[in-house]
Amino acid sequence: MCTDPPITASKREQIIEAAVSEFQQKGFAAASMDRISATAEVSKRTVYKHFESKENLFRSIVAILSERISDSLNIRYQTGVPIREQLTALAWAEGRLLISPDVMSMARMIVSETLRNPELAAETQGKIDSTSSITDMMRAASEDGQLNIADPEDAAQEFLALIKAKAFWPVLFGADIVTEAQMAEIVESCVSMILSRYEKA
Repeated sequence: MCTDPPITASKREQIIEAAVSEFQQKGFAAASMDRISATAEVSKRTVYKHFESKENLFRSIVAILSERISDSLNIRYQTGVPIREQLTALAWAEGRLLISPDVMSMARMIVSETLRNPELAAETQGKIDSTSSITDMMRAASEDGQLNIADPEDAAQEFLALIKAKAFWPVLFGADIVTEAQMAEIVESCVSMILSRYEKA
């Protein structure tokens, strides 16, 4: 009996890239597994063998982005380390995601599709949210006396908003991805503004 060989990491990446492009251009409902397989230069049978359905392919993209966010923001508060240094590292963890073309391509696709499809939006909600790691940092810094924060979750939302206002939302609507030099300025501004509001005197 003939069986398909295991899919290689590079082929899987090709399929994911092709799917991101197809979903972004056509929308989930109109996306074609035929076009995805052709773009990825694999058989449609191979795509279905490893992802089973268009829905699972979309979920796989969400899972990949979720894992990238989780891995990047796996930063814990360190007692004795100046809070500016720690917030700067945290801002760069988010910033490196936002200057990555493949991350932003996935983010564009997911956001555009969830706007079209409320069911997918409900399923996706929370899976690509980076707020919890930042909230933990804000809470720990406040408990340690480096920051004075009544609501760590609000502070985390403000922290993210300062970064995303210049490096995420404009890109989502067609602007160029920010450069590393531009991100350095955004990080410095974000950290300074958070400290001006919350740093303990």
